[in-house]
Amino acid sequence: MRVFVTGGTGHSGSYIIPELIAAGHEVTGLARSDTAAAAVSALGAKVRRGDLQDLDGLKEAAADSDGVIHVAHRQDLLPSGGIDAVSAAELPVVLAYGEALAGTGKPLVAAGSTGSPGHHLGRPATEEDPALPGGDEYKGTLRVRNVVETTIIGLAERGVRSSIVRLPTIMHSTTDRAGFLPTLIALAKEKGFAGYPGDGANLWNAVHVRDAASLFRLALEKGPAGKYWHAIGDGGIPFREIAEAIGSRLGLPAVSVPPDVLMLPAHFGVLANLVTLNLPVSNLITSRTLGWEPAQPSLLADLDNGHYFSAGTSAGDNDVATLEKFLTRMQAGDLAGALEMVDDEAVWQEAETLPWPGEWRGPDGFAQLVGAIDTSTELTVRDYVLIEAGAVVEMRLNAVFTSRKSGRRLPMEIVEHYTVREGKIHGANAFYKDTQAVNDLVKHG
Repeated sequence: MRVFVTGGTGHSGSYIIPELIAAGHEVTGLARSDTAAAAVSALGAKVRRGDLQDLDGLKEAAADSDGVIHVAHRQDLLPSGGIDAVSAAELPVVLAYGEALAGTGKPLVAAGSTGSPGHHLGRPATEEDPALPGGDEYKGTLRVRNVVETTIIGLAERGVRSSIVRLPTIMHSTTDRAGFLPTLIALAKEKGFAGYPGDGANLWNAVHVRDAASLFRLALEKGPAGKYWHAIGDGGIPFREIAEAIGSRLGLPAVSVPPDVLMLPAHFGVLANLVTLNLPVSNLITSRTLGWEPAQPSLLADLDNGHYFSAGTSAGDNDVATLEKFLTRMQAGDLAGALEMVDDEAVWQEAETLPWPGEWRGPDGFAQLVGAIDTSTELTVRDYVLIEAGAVVEMRLNAVFTSRKSGRRLPMEIVEHYTVREGKIHGANAFYKDTQAVNDLVKHG
């Protein structure tokens, strides 16, 4: 089959493409940048340049294929619009696929969530449980994306062999850089203990990303239309056991965090609404219908393998020290000294919704990014915290933008994920709390 894949450079997509190619399929991956194109090509796929905003291009790519796997989303919208904006942007994409594939019987397989049927079922969720309806009352929650899932399932009535692969709370692997596990590990290091809500008996589900990739392939090859599939290796692990495994590897205690409106958010921050979820899930129908069986290590076995904690070694400490040195030079106004620490192939990723959007490459690119920011605003860092988080060093900034036009000040929280290796900065992804406010400051002063 000729398969068109979106999100091919992400965590799941980077395993889906090789899985398809190994099975004999011809794969074309969507790439919106030179870096993404190189990554898609390195995986063995053909490259189609474009992005999720080019609906005509997506329709053309879908029509030219024998099937589509869609696992991409507009991550750049998260800092400014949250899940609501991401979902609103994804809906026209799947409708475009529907137009291109209607009446063909070709497969469209998209990623969904094991949380879409809800978490108050009193039993493990099955593939026959539909996604709950969304609506305005669910703005800001994961449930708002359910309209995407129901729309894709509905395309079966228009002659599309559409289906949803529901992904679990945790997808783990040796390349997991920004999932829940690295976040929970970084949080435990910051707080000095691995926390769990209440008695920690609430169940989370998980799968190795390599197993998830094989399920996407099976759904594409032989999945009936209008079905949900469950990519579940571990159907229900008590959150307390996850915290205990993290604490054991870090040499930290696992401690109960009272699940009240003050203490839970104070510890878990943006994860507070998620860590209390109870999401037992069954994969029985998926296994029987598609013949899918997880073959990779379980979540707890993968934690025991140790790769999630490699940054806790002296190499990780050196990465933090390197970033500290880089920041010290920047704060001292020694841009030339800081640029000496930037790798020639470094990539700095800024949200498309910022006044200085996109990718900035190498030392020159970083200098240009600094200049672009400095042209309209003065950026002052009040304080920052560095946290080892898997293969990246996370920097949490408490900063202030001051308009050079009006002098107006805009406090801003920024999180940056830096890649640091062997004494060099290899780039960063930046996440602003409110990109629209930054735009307004630059535009209107």
